[in-house]
Amino acid sequence: MTIGQAPRVDVVPDIEPLLPGIRIVERGALDELTPAEIAELTPAEGRAALVSRLRDGSSAVLDEERMLPLVQRAVDAVVADGAGAVLVLCTGHLPELRSPVPVYTAERLARGAAATLVGEDRLGVLVPTLRQVDDIAARWRHDLGRRVSIGAVDPYTADDAELASAARGLAAEGVDWIFLDCIGYSERMASIVQDASGARALTARGLAARMAAAAVATA
Repeated sequence: MTIGQAPRVDVVPDIEPLLPGIRIVERGALDELTPAEIAELTPAEGRAALVSRLRDGSSAVLDEERMLPLVQRAVDAVVADGAGAVLVLCTGHLPELRSPVPVYTAERLARGAAATLVGEDRLGVLVPTLRQVDDIAARWRHDLGRRVSIGAVDPYTADDAELASAARGLAAEGVDWIFLDCIGYSERMASIVQDASGARALTARGLAARMAAAAVATA
């Protein structure tokens, strides 16, 4: 399930090959909301922000805390649709989701896998908006004990040149790896980042899907 609107035609083609034999059922936290209601979820200055895609291809900046009940409603809906496990396609902090089936979040799966893969190398992180930089840096430091270099480029609006520029900015700080810390970043974007920076690039969507597939297979 996505914190934006389903279907995520920008994500599923990337992750479906990583989930062989698994039927994908989609729901979005904003599926039933009007544009005016979505606009009301814009966070005030200083509040933790999330960014996600809407059905029409545009994106929305959302107040993380106020999204929690909407995310819970979407989890309930996708379980009612027959899901045997839920993958929350968001690297934001969405704690205490309740479900009779396992719930996996990209925050835990993808960030944890990235930290393990990077080891002691220097890590750069890309996020969609500058307003997330301090919060995401603090979470990497607090949750995973890592200091990271962070750049911002919106996966929903940036062109290839802007993406490459952000990657080169992180490369100038000497990073060995770059983690694309939003579900909106695609595997194609990771290739652009890797080519522009010379660092190895990892996507949140790819790592989360791989880890969820492993968890489901062993459940």
